[in-house]
Amino acid sequence: MKTFLFDLDSTLLQMNQDEFVEAYFKSIARYSHTLGYNPKEFMEIFNKAAYAIIKNDGSMTNEDRFWMVIKEKYTDIDFLKKAFDHYYRNEFHELNAHIHKTYHPYELIKYLKDKGYRIILATNPVFPKVATEERMKWAGLSTDLFDDITTYENSRYCKPNRLYYLEILNKYNLKEEDCIMVGNDIDDDFSDLPKGIGAYFIKDYSINRKNKEITIPSYTMDEFLKYIKEEY
Repeated sequence: MKTFLFDLDSTLLQMNQDEFVEAYFKSIARYSHTLGYNPKEFMEIFNKAAYAIIKNDGSMTNEDRFWMVIKEKYTDIDFLKKAFDHYYRNEFHELNAHIHKTYHPYELIKYLKDKGYRIILATNPVFPKVATEERMKWAGLSTDLFDDITTYENSRYCKPNRLYYLEILNKYNLKEEDCIMVGNDIDDDFSDLPKGIGAYFIKDYSINRKNKEITIPSYTMDEFLKYIKEEY
């Protein structure tokens, strides 16, 4: 049985990632101010914690790594955890304005699900579960469509790092040749992808910061949906 690994941001969730990240960080800064923190100081430690997640060495979950760094500056961690859970359930939704809505992602995932393929949402696990599920809703997707979803609670690595993929493979005892990665970022999704895993590149909101030659089969989301229905 083939296993499809799907990236979320700018792949299934159609958006300009740079625009979204800029709006997200501004939103976090504003929220930190409402909590009584200095936004500039708060964002310095927030950025440091986010970077620490990307470089996590696997010795702890991404969630634990994030809060370990935050604790270097702030000791009221329980308060912050509750505050950020509230943020992702409320204020975070405003960022939905940056999403370009389309029914193709749902139709694609539902088709593969009905065909019996295993489907894993291989989104970079820098967000908590609550924020990932919220972004899935923006793409018209529900958790029951996926066999697993990588979040910062259940992951110890991030893309680009082949250990991120190996963690998924080991969890389900999968062979590389039975897996296919679908993403939009040449570096994050594919630069350290284990060689046996197949790959498809979604180019609607492609990211190729180093202008690498793209040798992966490339499709718009509309083209990819048609291709999948013909070949799978």
